[in-house]
Amino acid sequence: MKSRWVKSLTVVAAALMFGLGCDDNGGLGSISIDLPIHDQKIPGYVDASLQPLVCSLNLVGSSPINTDILTPISFSIKASDELKGRSEIGFANVEVAQIRLSIIPPSQSGQTWDFLDSVKLYAQVVGSATPPVLVAELDPVPRGQTTISVKGTGQDISDIASADNFRITGVVSGRPPCADIHFDGEADFDVSVF
Repeated sequence: MKSRWVKSLTVVAAALMFGLGCDDNGGLGSISIDLPIHDQKIPGYVDASLQPLVCSLNLVGSSPINTDILTPISFSIKASDELKGRSEIGFANVEVAQIRLSIIPPSQSGQTWDFLDSVKLYAQVVGSATPPVLVAELDPVPRGQTTISVKGTGQDISDIASADNFRITGVVSGRPPCADIHFDGEADFDVSVF
C-alpha cells in the first residue's frame, strides 16, 4: 500500500514540475549560455610599420570594406560548461541573445568601431550546404564605441545548435580601419532544453 502511495506522489510531483517548469516552447527550462570569442584581427589599410604615425586620428579608408572581414567563429553549445555531463539533453529552442565585441590591445589607443556601418551575423552547421540563418544584427553601428552589442533576431537555431559544431559568420558594411583592430567578445545564447 505504501509503495502505491509513493508512486502516486511521484507522478503528481512530476506532473507539477512538468506543468510549472515548462517554458513556452515545450521545454523544461531556459538556460543562458555564454561562449567566448577569442582574439581576432581586422587588418588596417596602412602598413603595420606606419600605423603608429599615420593612424593616430582613427581615420577610415575611402573604399568599401571587405564584407566578410570577420573570421568565422565555431561554437559548440553541447560542450558548454552549463551542459557538461548532460549529453541526453535536447534543444527545444536556441536563440542568440546578443554578441558583444570589444576592441582590445594591441589595438591603438582610441580605436573604435566607427569604421563599421552595419553588422549582420549568420549561423550555419560546419560543412552544411543549408543556407546560413541571420541570428544577430546591428544597423547602424553606434559611433565612438569600443564595445558593441549585436542583438539577436529571435531566430530559433535549435537544429543548427544541435550539431557538434556550428559557426557564426559576419557580413559587414563600412570602410577599412586605418590601423589593425584586435577584438574579442562573448556570444550569449538563450537555450530551452527538454
